[in-house]
Amino acid sequence: MNNAKDLLEKYIKNTEKVFEKMKIIPPNDISIRSSLEYNISLSKNYFEDSKYYFNKGEYITGIVCIAYCEGILDACRNFGWIKWDDEK
Repeated sequence: MNNAKDLLEKYIKNTEKVFEKMKIIPPNDISIRSSLEYNISLSKNYFEDSKYYFNKGEYITGIVCIAYCEGILDACRNFGWIKWDDEK
């Protein structure tokens, strides 16, 4: 079983790939588009937080941050606001 450090490192690498491959599909409604932009920004902040905690050796806190990041991205994807290729 992976330890927290290895697990967080894996999540960071996979999420980095998502950000690289992610295609934004902006909705026509301005207020929804604003929500999308806010959520993308929020997910990037959580992603940066996870890397910060990784570098501090606080791996569990980093995993929590990356989980929030991925949850926001998944929600945006489910709304059809973003998409990415799942290939590893």
